[in-house]
Amino acid sequence: MNFLSCSLRILLPFLLASSLRAGWEYRAYTDGHVDIGPRVVAGELRGFWKNDGASVDGQISSPDFPPHGIRALGIFDEDTPPLIRPSGSQWEFLGVAAGEPIYILPSGGTPNTLPFLGFSTEDASLSALGADNFRITLVAMTAPGDAVFSLYLNTSDIPMNTLDGFPAGALEIAPGDHLHFNWAFSHLGTYDLTFEFEALSGEEVVLSGTDTFRVQITEGGGYSDYHQWRITHFRPEEIPDDAISGPAADPHGLGIRNEQVYAFGFDPVIELIQLTHEGETVPGLRFHERTGSDDLLIRVQRATDLSAGDWEPADAVMQDAERVFHDPGLEERTYRLPSPAQGSMFLRAHAGE
Repeated sequence: MNFLSCSLRILLPFLLASSLRAGWEYRAYTDGHVDIGPRVVAGELRGFWKNDGASVDGQISSPDFPPHGIRALGIFDEDTPPLIRPSGSQWEFLGVAAGEPIYILPSGGTPNTLPFLGFSTEDASLSALGADNFRITLVAMTAPGDAVFSLYLNTSDIPMNTLDGFPAGALEIAPGDHLHFNWAFSHLGTYDLTFEFEALSGEEVVLSGTDTFRVQITEGGGYSDYHQWRITHFRPEEIPDDAISGPAADPHGLGIRNEQVYAFGFDPVIELIQLTHEGETVPGLRFHERTGSDDLLIRVQRATDLSAGDWEPADAVMQDAERVFHDPGLEERTYRLPSPAQGSMFLRAHAGE
């Protein structure tokens, strides 16, 4: 197994999570209401996420976001299990067999543990176009395997469905309006949905533009490997470029490599703490740690001399683990360490062999 090799050390300067996360796109939008829609930017029709108090990276947010700013993260865990596809041929458009799970972001916003998505033409910049209507067409999709995406209200109202290729359907919205549908995904994984936005005056297209929006569907577990994390956190055109999205790259100049963010999350701080064990005060470490990935083996190590580089197991015992909900597979873990011998000791969390 080819493990990534990176470390997080006590002596690493502390990085504020907000300053590290600010340099990245595709932040995790997990619940609350957001609409996708067009707006006019520098004379062009561009898509954006119209935010109505959604949770982003675990915090309620207020600003709108560009297409690459956030991703809709649907977490179908034991608290929010997926629905089961009913029997009957009318449900075949969902792309899964009867009795199989289907992952749906519901049109009514219930349960409120999932993104509540809609389409909107309410941005103030659209009024100057004098459009009679707006058309939104699904023109492309990048998705896992043979996955199917469907936008529907019921079995007779299915504006978009990818079973028969692209363009995969369209809907029309009056100016100043918004619409809600069920967003159904047949497989777990990351989806890039590309929509064309057109402002219409009668049958004439007044202005048009295309943008891509990302949705991640997960059961709450970790990424299988670095590649799966990579295709979720970088733009499509950046994914093949190792200088931007490769493990050793530092694309935002923040002093931390992609492989470290992958292994330790967007809050890569390792904290030395004190714990009580069997009536005695002992040292401990607390940090975020990626779990469930085949190419990660994270261990706590120690050394008495940094110049020698002789790191050895620190005999750490995990005492507590708490899931980081908005970062699939990440946990905040607390490790108990043996009482130190006299003299200096250096500690690190290391991902690698």
